[in-house]
Amino acid sequence: MKFAQEMTALANAHEEQGEYGVAEQLYRRALKHQIKSVGKDSPELAPYIYDLAMICAALDHDDEARELFAWLLAVAPREAELTAEIKLVLSELSDTVNAA
Repeated sequence: MKFAQEMTALANAHEEQGEYGVAEQLYRRALKHQIKSVGKDSPELAPYIYDLAMICAALDHDDEARELFAWLLAVAPREAELTAEIKLVLSELSDTVNAA
């Protein structure tokens, strides 16, 4: 798990510098490593899925972002605040598709 946390910290630093492509790849590596550690349905994946979903949305990879958010809703603990945020982002992604 330490590797995934380090990759996430590094991705956060790149994201803060506006290097979204680099951040995306690092978030992918972190998530992939976590999946190997805890399995694809573990609630422990939630922060890793969230980070990748948000960067995908920022990069206009809307289809992938929607898939990731749906996965996040399936594995994340039912926290009202997180669920509401995910639904808001999904709504915004849907609005983008409908406006196009």
